[in-house]
Amino acid sequence: MEPGITREAVRELPKAELHVHLETSLRLRHLAQAQHAPSLAEPYLVSDPQRYVGYDRLRRLRYLGRAGKVPDRVYTHGNVAQVAYELLREAAAENVRYVEIRVGGRRGFALLGVRGMLEAIAEGRARAEAEFGVRSGTVVTLVRERGPEHAAEVAEIAASCVDCGVVGLDVAGDEENFPPALFVRACEVAREAGLGITVHAGEFSGPASVWTIIYQLGATRIGHGFRAVEDPELVAYLREHRIALEICPTSNLRLGLVGSWREHPLRALYDAGVRVTINSDDPLLLRTNLTAEMYTACRELGFTLDDLRTMTRYAVEAAFDRKAALAALAVPSARPS
Repeated sequence: MEPGITREAVRELPKAELHVHLETSLRLRHLAQAQHAPSLAEPYLVSDPQRYVGYDRLRRLRYLGRAGKVPDRVYTHGNVAQVAYELLREAAAENVRYVEIRVGGRRGFALLGVRGMLEAIAEGRARAEAEFGVRSGTVVTLVRERGPEHAAEVAEIAASCVDCGVVGLDVAGDEENFPPALFVRACEVAREAGLGITVHAGEFSGPASVWTIIYQLGATRIGHGFRAVEDPELVAYLREHRIALEICPTSNLRLGLVGSWREHPLRALYDAGVRVTINSDDPLLLRTNLTAEMYTACRELGFTLDDLRTMTRYAVEAAFDRKAALAALAVPSARPS
């Protein structure tokens, strides 16, 4: 590792993050406990997630992380605004100055309405910007398992919520049983409204999934995408067309998709000239943050502080609100005390 690289040195770097989920139910549970709400029921114990790999493990980790169903009464406008604010407060403490928050919670959308949920998040985002100077946007995630009709409906509402700070559309979930072709219309709606398109691919599935979402859905960023390294032609295409990968190393390791940090393709993709960015994915669930991800990348993969600055530049240039990202990185933020 480059001499002089410490966790604090990495923390002090101005940063941008493109792939972080709000984890609404988990954060609401913590909020309810902080507010001395009655004890929430423990979950029915499912099989140890370590016995599973990939998407099955992700579902089990998220279920166990929620530790029981959060009561509907906790899903209020004020509470959702608070958890969005807290996510950004945590980011600002790590000198992350621009964040794109992903949200696709079924219950939040059902209980508050899609626009209501997005308005609550916008309120929390505005408060965080006022207090810490951290800029942000919302990326609405369409969950594949809910089907194309639901996706198109949510995309229509998201497209009408640019005033709430919606900057992009994401597609995530079960790639195997819900192929990209089902979500063409939803992505068209978003693109026509000027929203950016990012899609989870090249994570649980191989390089073919990345090719497909580029050609069928018009994705200009790839959620994860690390398995692109398996196809040299795809690597060359990503480099030539400046398509950014939202790499989330700890997430990939925790889901059993990569054996260790030193086996992660992040280094190979970066050296090949692909515009890789580093992200935390589910920070509360995975107990990580962007500083930890970047510092570990330096320690395990030999990245330098200049490399981190380059990857931050890639993130800023790939941001769906590039103007806000550029402005945020140019001005020192007010760190939480």
